[in-house]
Amino acid sequence: MVRLLLAICFIPFSSIAAPTIQSLLAESEVIAPVVVMQQIEQQHKKSTICGFGVEVEDQQLVYKVSMIDLVTEQRSRFFVRASDGEVLEHTQERVVLDKIDQAHAVSMLQDKHIAFSKLVAMARKNHQGFLLQAELDHDLSISYLELKLLNQSRKSIVAFDIEKLRPLPLLKWD
Repeated sequence: MVRLLLAICFIPFSSIAAPTIQSLLAESEVIAPVVVMQQIEQQHKKSTICGFGVEVEDQQLVYKVSMIDLVTEQRSRFFVRASDGEVLEHTQERVVLDKIDQAHAVSMLQDKHIAFSKLVAMARKNHQGFLLQAELDHDLSISYLELKLLNQSRKSIVAFDIEKLRPLPLLKWD
C-alpha cells in the first residue's frame, strides 16, 4: 500500500496537467496561421482581419481570428481548429468604431491595399518562431502590427509600422 501511495505521489505533474501550446505544437501537425488568415480573407473580402491568437481548447490548438468591417461596423470572430482548418465557431457583434483603436489601423491597412496576412508575413521576414498572436493597434499616432512569437519556449515581441512598412523599436515601460 505504501508503494502505491508513493508511486501516485511521484507521478510527473506534466503527465496529468492540461496540454500547453508548446506541447501541442511539438506533438501535432498544424496548418500555418498565415494560411488560415488567407482563407478567411478570401471568404470575407469586405472585412479586414485585425487580430489573431492561439488558444488551447479541449486539448487542441485553436486559432482565433478577429475581423472588422468598417462599413457595417461589425466585428466577426472565427475559432478555427489548427489541425485541419475547420471553423468551430463564428460570432458577430456590432461595435462602435471610434472606441476601437484597431479601426484606425484597419483603415490604414485598407488604404495601403495590404491584406493582414501579407502584413504578418512582412513583419515576420527576419523573425523565426511560431506565431502566437498578431494584433493591429494605434497608439502615439502610429498604426502598427504587434506580433508575439514562440521560439523553443521563449517568447519574443515584434512591432511593425503599417504606414512605413518597417519594424518599430519596442518601447519598454517601467
